[in-house]
Amino acid sequence: MYLPDLVVRSRRILTPGGGRAGAIHIRNGRIIGIVDIDAVPPGCPVDDVGEDAVLPGVVDSSVQVHAPGAIVSESFERTTRAAAAGGVTTIIATPFGCALPTTSVPALESTCHAAEGHCFVDAGFWGGVVPGNAGELAALFQAGILGFQCALMSSGDDGSVGVSEAELRASMPALTRTRTLLRARAELRAPVEPPGGERRSHRKWFERIPGLSRPERRYATYLDSRPKAAENEAIALLIQLCDAYRLPTHCVHLSSADTLTPVFRARSRRLPFSVDTCPHYLFFVAEEIPDGAVEYKCAPPIRGRDNRELLWAALAGGLIHSVASDHRPAAPSSTGSSNFLEARSGIASLPIELSIMWTAASARGYTLDQVVRWMCQMPAQLAGLARKGKIDVGYDADLVVFDPDSELTVQPDARRGQRTPYDGRRLRGVVKRTYLRGVRVHDGEDTSADPAGRLLLQRRPP
Repeated sequence: MYLPDLVVRSRRILTPGGGRAGAIHIRNGRIIGIVDIDAVPPGCPVDDVGEDAVLPGVVDSSVQVHAPGAIVSESFERTTRAAAAGGVTTIIATPFGCALPTTSVPALESTCHAAEGHCFVDAGFWGGVVPGNAGELAALFQAGILGFQCALMSSGDDGSVGVSEAELRASMPALTRTRTLLRARAELRAPVEPPGGERRSHRKWFERIPGLSRPERRYATYLDSRPKAAENEAIALLIQLCDAYRLPTHCVHLSSADTLTPVFRARSRRLPFSVDTCPHYLFFVAEEIPDGAVEYKCAPPIRGRDNRELLWAALAGGLIHSVASDHRPAAPSSTGSSNFLEARSGIASLPIELSIMWTAASARGYTLDQVVRWMCQMPAQLAGLARKGKIDVGYDADLVVFDPDSELTVQPDARRGQRTPYDGRRLRGVVKRTYLRGVRVHDGEDTSADPAGRLLLQRRPP
């Protein structure tokens, strides 16, 4: 019998079988046993967390790493520090949210070289599907990416290059041969950008008078500019392609509740189709966003209250697969612009996403076990990370000590140079400590001085 080199014990450990009192025995970064709470070998280091809950580390499957103005290694350091502070022990970087988009093997290798030794939590990568790189996909798969991601509409904000239906179909044979996951950001350009005259014709008469109105400051103006139809039509296209090629397909950042019916029908037909949503779509509502508050801008946009509650119901019922932050480091705001149509989009939430979700979930009567499923277990399963997302024997000892009853107030961070919509909010649930493979990487206010994170590359033979 192997003796542990660390024991973490609690009155409430959230295992796949439910919460229980016990002691987690850890050796060489892995869980080797979950036993009676008093079963601690003499002389073994013990972290007794008392009544605090012990959760598996959060697996965030959608993180944009590149911090504007920073080199790649600094971006990984900043982002993974923030992750450790929020109980996130694994991030998967999006292909377009980095200084070197992972759309080719040389770019992936350069990004990995820059990130190596600068990560405070584990990091994996999605490979990008863009026009003209179908010949790169097999090599990216062999180089170790966890799956692929595309955008159906280009974005100047994060450098993503949209693929048309024809271009995506041209990539499908190569993607199908890899037998891995295709993730897609589901918005189509046509509903977002109708002919200019058509959009102008929908403006109220007083909005056409120069100087009388500033509609670009209204959130409603931005919301109207990205209608649900952009998501609805994109989801319909993705389901059609999933049906034709039987490729596991996952829609990221779902905000339109109108898409839930076609998703349900696709799942009823046993298509390998899934979706996730983000904390901000489950927390905020369009009706409460003030004029000029561009810190709420994201794509797809935050929608109305009824829409939000339908997303919650779909998440609780399992139709929405999981939750991912779509974390985006803020760019310094030097102009102070309040124009929703021109402001940079993206919401940073890594250090507080667990508290955000627990605040909103507990208010609706959902349990911490459900939050663990949405933020730990299901994202790890989605990415094929067999030793992440659960507290169980053989799994990495990625643990979060979480006080679900304490509260925190989100403080503005002067270093960000920009507000987030969570600033000043009172949230429920506080991360006390974060362990990565049995190594304490965050303790209260402090993050470990030594980056302990690894790059999660699943190298495969040609």
